[in-house]
Amino acid sequence: MADGNLETVEKRISLLENLVFGTSEKDALYPKCIHSLLNAHAEVKKATVGKKAIPKVYNRLTELRKYLDPGYTDEMTLSNEAITDIILAEEDFLNQQASRLEQMEGLKEILDSAHIKGMPSHSSKLQELSKIQIDQQDQTGLFTDDVRGLLENYNTIVSLVSKQLIQWDQMVTKVEKAKQKS
Repeated sequence: MADGNLETVEKRISLLENLVFGTSEKDALYPKCIHSLLNAHAEVKKATVGKKAIPKVYNRLTELRKYLDPGYTDEMTLSNEAITDIILAEEDFLNQQASRLEQMEGLKEILDSAHIKGMPSHSSKLQELSKIQIDQQDQTGLFTDDVRGLLENYNTIVSLVSKQLIQWDQMVTKVEKAKQKS
């Protein structure tokens, strides 16, 4: 009998750990969580002392969870035929998700490869290369600004020379016309 109670307690603790910690690292959070849970337990005890209905509610928590589960209401309100229709209506979506999961499983080998696992040892080199690239981008920006300035100066000079040549051409034309008249 004690083994059965121990197993029940272990299952409840495991369920609580999953509810509280989820997928996070529980060993790191355990001490903080235990302290918080003890404080919360003491506060709940203080609040429920002398109230007769509260223990009844605690005893029916699993039943309440069952009734509050959205799947339970679907189960109660939908017939097997309706559930089948819903699944068939979502068949394409489910097939897409299944193929994506299969693709992810295939790519899992790549994530578990030695190349990916060895990345932390290369992070310092990657940081250096990133810094060099940022510096080169800054230098490229400065170089681009310099070239843009030189091109603007070149365009200004070409424009001024063109205007000067036009003026000279007009002057030469006037002189030629004056010579032809005389």
